[in-house]
Amino acid sequence: MAQIGSDYGRAMRIGVLGPLHIECGGETIDVSAAKERSLLRVLALSAGSVVSTERIIDALWGEAPPRAARKTLQTYVWSIRKLLGEEVVETRPTGYRLALDGVEIDVVDFRRLVDSGENALRRGDVNGARASLGAATALWRGDPVGDVAAHTGLSHLGVRLHEEYLSALEARIAGDLAVGQHAELIGELEELVLAHPFRERLWGHLMVALYRAGRQADALDAYDRVRRLLVEELGLQPGGELRRLELAVLEQDPALDAAVLAPTASDDSVSPSPIRYATCDDGVTIAYQTAGAGPVDVLVIPGFVHHLDIWWNAPTDRLIRTLASLGRVIMFDRRGTGLSDRPDQVSGDGWLADALAVLDEVDAQHVVVLGISCGAQTALQLAHAHTDRVRGLALFGGYARSLRAPDYDIGTDPDDSAAFVDRLIEGWGTGSELETFAPTCATDPAMRDYWARYQLLSASPPAARRLLDAMIQSDVRSLVPEIDVPTVVMHPTRDRAVTVDRGRWIADHLPDARFVPVDSDIHLLCLSDVIDVVAAEITDLAHRVMPDNHTADQNRFDPDSVTT
Repeated sequence: MAQIGSDYGRAMRIGVLGPLHIECGGETIDVSAAKERSLLRVLALSAGSVVSTERIIDALWGEAPPRAARKTLQTYVWSIRKLLGEEVVETRPTGYRLALDGVEIDVVDFRRLVDSGENALRRGDVNGARASLGAATALWRGDPVGDVAAHTGLSHLGVRLHEEYLSALEARIAGDLAVGQHAELIGELEELVLAHPFRERLWGHLMVALYRAGRQADALDAYDRVRRLLVEELGLQPGGELRRLELAVLEQDPALDAAVLAPTASDDSVSPSPIRYATCDDGVTIAYQTAGAGPVDVLVIPGFVHHLDIWWNAPTDRLIRTLASLGRVIMFDRRGTGLSDRPDQVSGDGWLADALAVLDEVDAQHVVVLGISCGAQTALQLAHAHTDRVRGLALFGGYARSLRAPDYDIGTDPDDSAAFVDRLIEGWGTGSELETFAPTCATDPAMRDYWARYQLLSASPPAARRLLDAMIQSDVRSLVPEIDVPTVVMHPTRDRAVTVDRGRWIADHLPDARFVPVDSDIHLLCLSDVIDVVAAEITDLAHRVMPDNHTADQNRFDPDSVTT
């Protein structure tokens, strides 16, 4: 084993996109201790940022760290410094940081290349995007946490990194399809759908490649394969994008034969960026996507459970497509749900931190905020704390408080609320309580399948209960009268989950609000039958609150992957 000191630090390369690999001056450095390898991975995956001591301990030991975890961690840091050089790991007041000066890290190169690919897409340079995304995905050497125990926090970091890789891979393949390399891709895609059978976008790419190769029957067979897989394994039907693609193949839609599909901001073809991540001050990592371009930023704050893929496979996905035609839509999974970190404790303050971290990551300075259901509470908190950034609020099915109180008799009885939560969690993953959330849809098998899919993707039953408990205890009523932001409050008049009087309460107590009752009994916006009304109200609000000279870089095109 080579002994490396500080004199060699500037020639060091650390690889974490596969088994840990460290090279310096042409020599490979062996880090033999498993915990020290894990520590290096944690620091490298957050290269340039301070990683809190608590987060490192969670990554190394999971939920049952030893009593002397902090002291043991200090010993690991000392060992790494002795091996790699004193300057490689920096001590900070709240934790540790891996220095970037003179140290090359493959995950840093990977993310830089992905950014370069996305910038090329903004310019309409499909070949440039393919080159950068291809170089990024070529850095992947295998499972980066294959030797890590599943109960540790590092395993969760590996899941996040794997999602980044697959998103970049899907975008690279979309670019290859766009320049007519469908024949060359079929073999690779067949292997990928076997390795990642629930990645519907990969199946969609395979269907397009087969169809363009003159194999229409095989394209339809691919759809049938993924449909059977989803039904047998998850009890779910394919999402909206795959269903639309099947119809296009059946109808031999000429759009499938397009030689080059350049990025565009039209509401018919806009697609989301690859999954990306923002890190909150407390170390929690939040998954987000953007879509569209233009002068208006629209931040979507979801309801209590969410998964980014849900928006793009929803029966009512035309809402997001309409918003993307206005400008840039920013979507994220709140902590505790979807692709974001799932800490043991969640709260309203944490969800506010999630929204701010994402806004900072995408440099959104002036936004219209869409708060859905309990997301309305976070939207109200954001508008109260950051009036300089929030230009307008659109709330759907929202409320300021859930439970009844002496001064709030429109809330839910605590016993009734607890019983509802028990029923919902008991049937979690089966489409439970659709009769409450969307009575009109309750007898529609496709809608129930979708709601079941929503539940399964978004959270485990214990995680869903934690989210519900935090939502139910939250109360932002005291903030409402102090929020002076143009607001439209939309609420289904026959909403059983959140009664309409709770939406009206918000509108009555906000200084600059307009209440819009909508004739519906569907609380779930993703299943709503009043999407056109909602889209029109948000469009009108955006036009009212954004000044004429506010361009926000009107030529900006979000890093949308090339659509199929």
